[in-house]
Amino acid sequence: MIIVFIYNILLIVLYTIALSLTMNAYLKEKKKFFLALSCYLLFYILDNIIIYMTEFLNNFALQYNEAFMNVPAAKTFIFMGNAIFFLLSVVLLADQKFHSLDYITLVLLLMWMLFIPLMANSALKVWLYYLPNQLFSFYVGMRALNLAKKFQHKTSEVTYLYLKRIGILAIIFSIAIILEDSYVIFNVDQYSSLTLKIYNRNVCEDIFSIIISSFVIYFFIHNYQLSSSFNEQAKTKEQKEAAHFQAFCQNYQFTQREQDIFKLLLQNKQNQEIADELYLSLGTVKAHVHNIFVKLSIKKRTQIRTLYEQEIEEANHFSY
Repeated sequence: MIIVFIYNILLIVLYTIALSLTMNAYLKEKKKFFLALSCYLLFYILDNIIIYMTEFLNNFALQYNEAFMNVPAAKTFIFMGNAIFFLLSVVLLADQKFHSLDYITLVLLLMWMLFIPLMANSALKVWLYYLPNQLFSFYVGMRALNLAKKFQHKTSEVTYLYLKRIGILAIIFSIAIILEDSYVIFNVDQYSSLTLKIYNRNVCEDIFSIIISSFVIYFFIHNYQLSSSFNEQAKTKEQKEAAHFQAFCQNYQFTQREQDIFKLLLQNKQNQEIADELYLSLGTVKAHVHNIFVKLSIKKRTQIRTLYEQEIEEANHFSY
């Protein structure tokens, strides 16, 4: 029992360290990803505290297990919290939003966990209750791998690697947890009306949570500062580019509408594309493009980018 006690304490300490790092990052940067990850870790802590109490407090264990077999409100709350924030963390890590399928799977998960407890008490009932949570973890793993593949060249290498690792781990451990549940529920736990004995801890699930928490800590030790530095550099670069653009437009006395069109000309957009994007008539766009050409003293579109880059390069040279 001493070993189990120490194990629980170490788990909570690990989760708390990871949680403190993510919360600190959220308070500093206000990024939704860090908030979602913090909530995910918070549910880890809550779940482990309840399991810990069932292992050391017999009266609590009896009441909790009886409630679990009838109305598993606490477990359902924890499972849904874990599911929502696990998926949300993965999606926000890739800087994306929920898809329709994400909402559908979450609703199906909730409906399943609300209706399965209506069955007669049995090992099969418990197994069916736990099953969709691991299927959902498998789904999140596939979602992470899909995002990693889809945005491989649009996200940082760090983001790609973490999405890939999390995806692979979620798939592997969802299968491992199902296998462990199948053995424990049908061979170790007892669900008779006279003897109710439930082993609430899943070792594979603990290992998965330990790896995820370790990933979080590793990220903040090895990748966070570097990632923040890159973001700051990118932000500074964007600010410089915006300042150069404004200076160029002011130098040639572009109107606001001409600035909007000039920005799209730099992106090699054609007149019709510009008209569609700015909700203007084609004739209006052509007139503004003509005025821009006159102000720049050029005759061809190919000269726009060349002239702009030359002046930016000269401005950078004089700034040094």
